Amino acid sequence: ALMLRILADRLAEALAEYLHVLIRKDFWGYSPNENLNVEEVIKEKYRGIRPAPGYPCCPEHKLKAIIFEKLDVTNNIGASLTESYSMYPAATVSGFYFAHPEARYFGT
Repeated sequence: ALMLRILADRLAEALAEYLHVLIRKDFWGYSPNENLNVEEVIKEKYRGIRPAPGYPCCPEHKLKAIIFEKLDVTNNIGASLTESYSMYPAATVSGFYFAHPEARYFGT
């Protein structure tokens, strides 16, 4: 069971990263010629950021409630929030995509 949870967490994170690639290259198309290798992606050499509620640059977990409401997450994909704003199932990710070339992570 532990290995399955670890695998699910890694797959969720990989999907979020892949979606970010699609957004940069295709959907929003602000970096259509981007061709980064794995090391460059890990070092975040791409344009834009994808902060997530609950992390240092976006510490307010309550923002997840807004995301879930506006996107109707529970009805659309079945994920939900606990009273403490943890996402269920645990291998669920949420966040924001910012495309501005000067967007940078920072701690609050």
